[in-house]
Amino acid sequence: MRYGIMINLDYDTHPYEECRDIWLAIRSAMVESGFRIEGRLFTIEMSIEDAGKLACTIMEGVNKNELPDHDLFDFLKEFYGYDHTQTVNLLLPPTDNIDLHED
Repeated sequence: MRYGIMINLDYDTHPYEECRDIWLAIRSAMVESGFRIEGRLFTIEMSIEDAGKLACTIMEGVNKNELPDHDLFDFLKEFYGYDHTQTVNLLLPPTDNIDLHED
């Protein structure tokens, strides 16, 4: 099952430069742990339980190892996990409106 982790930082409350550096640390750690990045969404083929635990472990590691002077969780605006297989790309036309004609 493809599982998605959405992470958004609180750019409204914290300086952009700090948030940028934190985002780069999060992104690097998530990708190194096997997540694929899709914009601000990270996805992985893994069970819901395992993917959620892995994401939390990664975030705790980033907090401990990359941010000794800050608490990462103060910078988080959103940290969600969900079944990504149910995601619908609304930029594409609905499949029931597509007609395929063979010549």
